[in-house]
Amino acid sequence: MKWPYSIALRLAIWLSVGTCLLWLGAAAISTSVLQHELAESFDEGLRQSAYRLLPLALHDLREPSEHALPIAATDGAAAGSFTYLVYDSTGKVVIRADDAPQVLSSIPSGDGFLLIGNRRAFAASDHRSGFGIVVLETSNYRGEALRDAIGALFWPLAGLLPLGAAGIWFAVRLAMRPLERLRREIAERGGANLSPLSNNEHPVELAPIAQEVAALLVRLKSAMDIEREFAANSAHELRTPIAGALAQTQRLAYELGEHPAQSRIRDIESALRNLSHLSEKLLQLARLDAGFARSEVPIDLRPVITLVVRDFHAAHEVSDRVNLTILDDAKLVSPIDPDAFAIALRNLIQNGLGHGTPGAMVDVVAGPGAILRVRSRGQIVGAELLARLSQRFIRGETATRGSGLGLAIVSAIMAQSGGRLALLSPAIGADDGFEAQLWLPS
Repeated sequence: MKWPYSIALRLAIWLSVGTCLLWLGAAAISTSVLQHELAESFDEGLRQSAYRLLPLALHDLREPSEHALPIAATDGAAAGSFTYLVYDSTGKVVIRADDAPQVLSSIPSGDGFLLIGNRRAFAASDHRSGFGIVVLETSNYRGEALRDAIGALFWPLAGLLPLGAAGIWFAVRLAMRPLERLRREIAERGGANLSPLSNNEHPVELAPIAQEVAALLVRLKSAMDIEREFAANSAHELRTPIAGALAQTQRLAYELGEHPAQSRIRDIESALRNLSHLSEKLLQLARLDAGFARSEVPIDLRPVITLVVRDFHAAHEVSDRVNLTILDDAKLVSPIDPDAFAIALRNLIQNGLGHGTPGAMVDVVAGPGAILRVRSRGQIVGAELLARLSQRFIRGETATRGSGLGLAIVSAIMAQSGGRLALLSPAIGADDGFEAQLWLPS
């Protein structure tokens, strides 16, 4: 599975890597320059030491003193970092420090720098006396100084790189805010919200995208308005002729009496009833698409629940099959349109009466809290089908006729109002049956 990536994260990472590489490159160049400058400084120290020590050595040779101090100790700044030896014209060492070589492998050909073993040295000579001196380094002070200087350049990178990466991430997120704002505005748009995008000024990179999305929303809203208007008008206009045709069919069935065509008349009557039911559902969907389920103020839903259940009690065929219970701790004040809530509750009760066990009770229980339960007896609905029942035109395995829109309408009402529809099978506390829960918005 390919994971989605973040532009902001990628940009921050590449900027951090680029900054790190530039820092390393600058530090490498600085190291090269520093190495050259340190080499010159240490070489100059060797040269100056040789020119200062040679006259002192010649003076000791001419006027020996048993109390003379070691020559290397006369330079406090360089003491311990180099040693020396003095030789005559034949190359014989006549004066040397304790840590200096015993002999010279060859007489230096002139004044200048040379290597003795792996140590840097400087040779200077007195042309009148023929004596010369070689001053050579005794420690790795030159390398230690270079390592300390390199550390001073590179160690701050370990602490500053995380801080720099955090700063880059913050700057990238700050620069990406217009894109995030545009993303949120587009994400908020849907079938129930096709309002224009805000008029906030967008960066030049995002302005064309925002304009195209705004134009697309205008076209989509126009198309959906036409579709909603057609569905609403069709459902509304069909109700009267369907009701008239149904009345004429019932009258014809009464007049025919025991005529052999009676069964066909009953089939026509059933088809007209289904068509009337479908047109009513389509009209409800058209109203939902207009976004009427949410209420700006909280509504007390107790009278609505009582009225809907009373309507079912008034129907002779189901007068004794709907049982209402409102618990004391039920919280039935909610910001949902009362008409929309009545449609949702009516659809759930009709679903329980039509698809439950014939003759079984349908229980409507309000509470505890902001929840309403509609329970019915019947076969257990499988988990796969249960997850799809709230989709349009999806029906369970039942012989009862229906449009497959009832639960879809209830789900749309609850989603639009900020609530939630939950479907359970078997019902809570039972071995079978079906339970629909309305979680009311707060």
